[in-house]
Amino acid sequence: MVGEHAHREIRDGCDVIETVVSNTDPIERVAEPLLSADRVTFLGCGSSYWSGVVGRALLRNAGVDAHVEYAPEFLYESPPIGETDVAVGLSQSGETTETIRALETAADNGATTVAITNTDGSTLAEMAHHTIVTPAGDERAVMATKSVDAVVTTLYLLADRIGGSGWQTALAGATDRVEAVIESDVSEVVSVLTDAECAYTLGTGGAYGLAGEAATKLGEAMLLHTTALPTLEINHGPIANVAGDVVIWYALDNAGAPVSDHVLDGLRDAGARTVVVHPHGTSYDATATIELPASAETLLPALKLTQRVAYAGAMELGYDPDSPPQLSKHVEIEGI
Repeated sequence: MVGEHAHREIRDGCDVIETVVSNTDPIERVAEPLLSADRVTFLGCGSSYWSGVVGRALLRNAGVDAHVEYAPEFLYESPPIGETDVAVGLSQSGETTETIRALETAADNGATTVAITNTDGSTLAEMAHHTIVTPAGDERAVMATKSVDAVVTTLYLLADRIGGSGWQTALAGATDRVEAVIESDVSEVVSVLTDAECAYTLGTGGAYGLAGEAATKLGEAMLLHTTALPTLEINHGPIANVAGDVVIWYALDNAGAPVSDHVLDGLRDAGARTVVVHPHGTSYDATATIELPASAETLLPALKLTQRVAYAGAMELGYDPDSPPQLSKHVEIEGI
């Protein structure tokens, strides 16, 4: 059946989150080098890069000097990194060529290396000084879902271990919350997206990582040309050409009414159709809105909502999220 693997794996992600939270031993082993690092740099491609953007925000909030780089950019630019730094390679397969080479470059420069991957025995897992193997299990759909859930949950737990931010407590009941989001009605948002030619996704901090993941998912599943931007960056150029496009704003940073009015009024005046994903108890004047559960302290419910919308949109358009054109589950490039 078209989309059957993605459909199942989106739901399996709820159990994966619970499994990660119930076993923090791998977190304890990796937290120590991150605690003592002068700087932590996340490296990844695709969804793994955007997970790194979430990780950067979480670790910065925990007091860590955290950064994120596209793995191929790090590989070819060779930014300064040394013996007091930690490089964290993120890869579902553990075989993504650019990420492997970037982590090797970091190690060659003396950095401590950490791998977070879903594949035990993979090249990335074997080469790093410290490794966390996430328990997402086999993932058959090209559209990564439960493996992303596992990585993001792991990053929340790392931030909690480092900064004592209370995320583990917040994650304790996450399964019920994400299950509720998966079963929510997204038809209004899907109807806005299915006739779109282009879209923008916006967010700030960790929600910018979520916006990037949304752009990835909508591109893969719905074949929709989508660009992720920090929220206010939409005003610096793109606002000129958003007429008729869809702009999805993850309004999860409590920026306040002046920012909200500025963003939505500007987009409305420019002719964009707006979708706002927002916390419980807030309201926005947009083309379509989705209110998250009252207890959605983490980004995980919004992440699952994003997966659900991408899947539903693909099915509405007759596309197969299990096997998007020109994509494979992992990318290996010979010669680099």
